Amino acid sequence: MADVDVVVNRMLARFDVSRSSEVNRALASATEDPQSWLGPAAGLLRASWNGDGLGAAAAAAALMGLALDTAPHDHPGRARWALHLWLAEHTLSSLYGDYRLSQEVRHRLAAQTQNRAANDPVAVAATYPDLPLPRHFEAPAPIERDAERLVAGLPQDDLARATLLVRLAQAAYQRYESGNTAQLTDAWERARAALSAVTPDHIEAAAVGRMAAYAGVAWFRLHLQDRSAVETAVRAGRLAVDAVHRTRGHGAPYDRYEAATAHFVLAIALMSAATDHPDLATVDEAIAHLEAFRTDGPPDDRGMYSVNMASMLSARGFLAWSPQDVTRSDELWAALERELPAGHPLLPHIALKREGAAKVVRLMRTFPFNVSGLIGDLKPLLGGVLTELPPLQLDVPLTPPGYVSPGSGAQPGMEWDSDSQGVPFSAMTAPVAEPVWPPGPDTVPAPGPRSASEPVTSLFGASPPPLADLPPDAAAVWRSMVADDGTPLDPRLLVLAEKELRDRLARPGRDDGRGWMASVLVHVIAIGSTLTNDPAQMERAVRCGDEMLADLPQAGPHYIDLLCTVENYRHMYGVMCRHSATVERAASALLWAREQLPVGSIAWLGGSITYAHALSDLSGLLRDPVRSAQAVRITQDALRRLEALPEQAAVLGTESFQGRLRPAFDQIHRAVLATDAYVRADNDAFDSAQAQWDPAAEQLLPPTARFESARSALLRAMESRAWDQAADAAAVALDVLPLLTSRALGRDDRQNALRTAMQGRPYLMATARQGDAGLPDQITGTSLGRTGCAVAIAAGRPEQALTLLEQGRAVLMAQDLEARTDVSDLAGACPELAARFTTLSERMLRAERAGAGEDSARVREQHTVAEEWRLLLTDIRAQPGFERFLLPPTVRQLRDEAAQGPIVMINVDPLRCDALVVTTGGVRHVPLDVTEGNVADRAQEFLAAVALDSDSPREQEQAREVVFRTLEWLWDTVAEPVLDAAGLTAPLPHDTPRQTIPRLWWSASGPLAHLPLHAAGYQRKGHLAQRRSVLDRVASSYTPSIRALRHARQAAAPTGAGGSYLAVAQPTGAGGSPGASAREVASVARVLASLRILDGSDATPARVLAELPAAAVVHFACHGVSDAENPAASRLSLAGGPLSVAEISRQRLPHAQLALLLACHTARTNRLPDEAIHLASAFQVAGFPQVIGALWEAADLASGKLTEQFYRAVRGYGSGIDTRQAGRALHVIVHGLRTRYAKSPAVWAPYMHTGC
Repeated sequence: MADVDVVVNRMLARFDVSRSSEVNRALASATEDPQSWLGPAAGLLRASWNGDGLGAAAAAAALMGLALDTAPHDHPGRARWALHLWLAEHTLSSLYGDYRLSQEVRHRLAAQTQNRAANDPVAVAATYPDLPLPRHFEAPAPIERDAERLVAGLPQDDLARATLLVRLAQAAYQRYESGNTAQLTDAWERARAALSAVTPDHIEAAAVGRMAAYAGVAWFRLHLQDRSAVETAVRAGRLAVDAVHRTRGHGAPYDRYEAATAHFVLAIALMSAATDHPDLATVDEAIAHLEAFRTDGPPDDRGMYSVNMASMLSARGFLAWSPQDVTRSDELWAALERELPAGHPLLPHIALKREGAAKVVRLMRTFPFNVSGLIGDLKPLLGGVLTELPPLQLDVPLTPPGYVSPGSGAQPGMEWDSDSQGVPFSAMTAPVAEPVWPPGPDTVPAPGPRSASEPVTSLFGASPPPLADLPPDAAAVWRSMVADDGTPLDPRLLVLAEKELRDRLARPGRDDGRGWMASVLVHVIAIGSTLTNDPAQMERAVRCGDEMLADLPQAGPHYIDLLCTVENYRHMYGVMCRHSATVERAASALLWAREQLPVGSIAWLGGSITYAHALSDLSGLLRDPVRSAQAVRITQDALRRLEALPEQAAVLGTESFQGRLRPAFDQIHRAVLATDAYVRADNDAFDSAQAQWDPAAEQLLPPTARFESARSALLRAMESRAWDQAADAAAVALDVLPLLTSRALGRDDRQNALRTAMQGRPYLMATARQGDAGLPDQITGTSLGRTGCAVAIAAGRPEQALTLLEQGRAVLMAQDLEARTDVSDLAGACPELAARFTTLSERMLRAERAGAGEDSARVREQHTVAEEWRLLLTDIRAQPGFERFLLPPTVRQLRDEAAQGPIVMINVDPLRCDALVVTTGGVRHVPLDVTEGNVADRAQEFLAAVALDSDSPREQEQAREVVFRTLEWLWDTVAEPVLDAAGLTAPLPHDTPRQTIPRLWWSASGPLAHLPLHAAGYQRKGHLAQRRSVLDRVASSYTPSIRALRHARQAAAPTGAGGSYLAVAQPTGAGGSPGASAREVASVARVLASLRILDGSDATPARVLAELPAAAVVHFACHGVSDAENPAASRLSLAGGPLSVAEISRQRLPHAQLALLLACHTARTNRLPDEAIHLASAFQVAGFPQVIGALWEAADLASGKLTEQFYRAVRGYGSGIDTRQAGRALHVIVHGLRTRYAKSPAVWAPYMHTGC
């Protein structure tokens, strides 16, 4: 069982917080039993709600996630754990404004629905809290009844009861508002139950209070004799208001919408109380809350303020005997009558109210003294002006989804109405709250007038940008920014381009292109933030732009270009900070810029869409439907005008712009529509906006934009459990993925791009510690390929699951192998193309060997070669029979590779874990009864046990027990079900000839890649006779992917092929003595008389690399190091320095057949396990079709015995060796080592065969 303290500490490290005393107290009561973790988790949530900080909620999330990951599938506590995990994430996001766990938690909750019926309590607990409210007129969904049963089974003090009950009440109330009056009974009962279950400090207190107040008022209006209903409504309204104020200051931005709603609902509850028992204090309190609603609420309050304030003013006018109040109320009603359209159903009610108010005024004129004390007699008159008229709309607000505004920052401080509208930011006189940038010029005069036919040179200009004026590296970056052909943004070029541009802009004098060049500089700096995931880079771009604006002639031709660029990035940074003042400042400047441009021009359209985007995001931060509606109108107008551009093409030359701008405009339009729906609490419109994703329409967008759009669609589909849509989105994202890791990039940059693409961007906060903050643990988490496979399996598409997993595995390795592809078939059909392929492959390898710190010329050469490579592949695929040249293999091709034995692709994802058994007959799906967290927990415990360096017999015995237990667990949960599905159902006879032993290839993903599947089974000495193990059924090999296996088989040479034998040794003994390394090499030399040996000071990286091209077999007897942070830096320790993965993989070794790497963990990687970036894979890329390595540091004695036995087993005729039987030979030898070292499985189990 995982160490709870370790798991919690890792989670707190992700949030960069230390353990509080409350966390320590909670963990002190947690035993190894997951059932004991619920109480501490609940206590931690309470502590987090009461000021202990987000660390307490993060610790609760860690506990509940660990429980779900490690407990049995049928554990009775799972439903409550899922609910408390949801509460922990809800606390972090809604109370602290921290969304870094949102996607991860939703992924884990979705996993609880797999292999369960829809009405299973665990599936209901994992699904119902996040479900949107039902659509109007929609019948109750079955899950509502399931949720009611779930609530009934929860203890009365369970924190999740209020969560479920309030959502059940909201669903019933929604149907009541749709006209189903019978649903009010359910809504009222559920709301009262939720109110009884909630405490003032509960994270759901505000939601419960609002719902109970709404339902209480509605119930009272139909049951006027039930005074308890209105009393409950007032109590609930007070709870809602208090809860809103309690949450301020924890970290989440102040939600004006939620505050306004709380004040409003308390106001109408008080109004109902005043109807039942007129009292001046009650009316005054209601008026105060209505005023608070107007202050915090949106400008367009749908008449809710006016109609209710009019009623209250009439009441106060009567109770205080104030004709002024009554007159003011009549003015409000009169204004409403004018604004409402003819035939509106409220008009008759307003007429009656005005008539009632007129009676009150006449009464006041008749009695100049206050007769309100005769309230008993005058109550019928007063009732006519109170609450019989309902507000224009009573609705349950849409709960903001966690992914809408990821980030935290300063509290918004701007009022709803700003005096700065219509002028650029630099003309503002008042300073903006943090973040603060240097001020711009005091005034910004408009540039000279332009005609509609005059070209505008800008980011959105109608004529091509003046690339010739840019320095060469800056021009290359600009072309990458707008390309749709896969040209990547290279971090090396960004650095070079920034220096070029700064040098050029630092020259004395001014020129017309200065503003354009400054705009490009701002783009270059800002784009760096998307590659480095560093928000500070975005801030640096805006600061740079402000300085450039201050130095630019204000009437120059490119001033607006630069202004729009800077303000667009200011807007993006403001959204990242959730700082409405910053976004409003940007929107104001963008509006001003738009007004200076010729209406209908390309520049105007670009400015319009950029302004609308900023305005929309501002409306989302402020929950302002006026700004939101305006943003929708602007984007729709821009789209209409864009469609009309072809009619103007002959004049403006805009044929290409429509096609290029339309996908970008559509993306922004979808975002604007979604924000508008969010602001208006319209679930239907929100879902509709999100569902408009059309990957085919985005083909002209840059690859990064297409990838992020598909990835977002995948996450949305997963949240709604739409598995078919999720699988389709994953397929699109994985198709684009190779473009993000182009060979034009440096190796480290390709690796970083892949990590970001596969694992997702880390959570970005403008104030958070960066680095690994927000990233999952090294051994846990998921990747795009694994998630794509999981959703495809959930959708019932096992063959697509196989192709998606294959596309997402060993991406960099597959690209490296492309240049080493056998082109003999191509040479026969198209010799010229084959020659170009060979020449260009060599150029690509030379370009990549340039290493780090390249200058501009070398970087551009790599880009040139990559572009020529792309064009060459296009030419080859145009030839008959080569349409799929170097494209991902089809399912048929993948199945063909299983002719020599089954290939088992194991997918370990937080959503679900499965095996896909590939045979020539098909793809068989085998569900696995494990979780990703469970596998990660086992892997961490196992790796710690095999790495134990202790002389304590007790600790050694404990470590051995961990290894035995893990191997048995692997057999029960993974290996045995897979072997049975592959038809390998029984142990092999003892006398099975080696050459007839069946073979099987494992391709594991995620944390399972750290465990020895080939050694799974009951391996204790007393159990060996049962022969319940992989070793007793099949000879195991490994492959990073099926493509890698296919390439290895193509590269394997026939028996007797040329090549020498090379051994490399380094001292491994104490004090630098030869130790086991020398003994190991000596055993090889006894078998291979022609062995060439490099040892001691001769075994330098340079000498080894020089000898490798001639070697068919190479044996390394030295230490290896696995670099967790940078797998490409993993290395072999040699004299004079390390020999790294990157250096090895760049080699082209024509004679290579077999490499033996018995150094420590030469076949393991941590950060990107799906990429197989380790020493064993590096030798495969370099050309070795077979590699024998070790998952962990191997014992010297066992390695020596294995070495001598192996070479004797594969020795052929004469002095050569036959590598074709390497996999089976290793299997037989390990089988023997198991017998010899039966009590020490860590000694015989690390050895593994990779390749053909």
